[in-house]
Amino acid sequence: MRFLLAEMFPQAAATMLCVAFDHDAMHVGEVGLSGADDGAVATFARSEHRAVVTENIADYAPEPDLVLVGVLKRKLSSGGAQAQALAELLDRWATENPDPYVGQHWPA
Repeated sequence: MRFLLAEMFPQAAATMLCVAFDHDAMHVGEVGLSGADDGAVATFARSEHRAVVTENIADYAPEPDLVLVGVLKRKLSSGGAQAQALAELLDRWATENPDPYVGQHWPA
């Protein structure tokens, strides 16, 4: 699975997804999109065939043809454990959804 993590999540989660779970994951900060508007993030994700992982699904409502993975930070462990919890959640979701449909997904 190819992920693009929004800036509200730790960059370490993208690294863990790559190293520990063998996914192709990037953080917006790695590709010069920190502080970029949602349209720019969506355009990059589309061009790279990446699922956008965000807490703000509504911000991407006007963006067509995008796989959106909604994760609420308050449901993850806090502090340093957040990156690991997010990586594990996304790995489980990707395993269960190897070919996700365009639209919103809310992993449990």
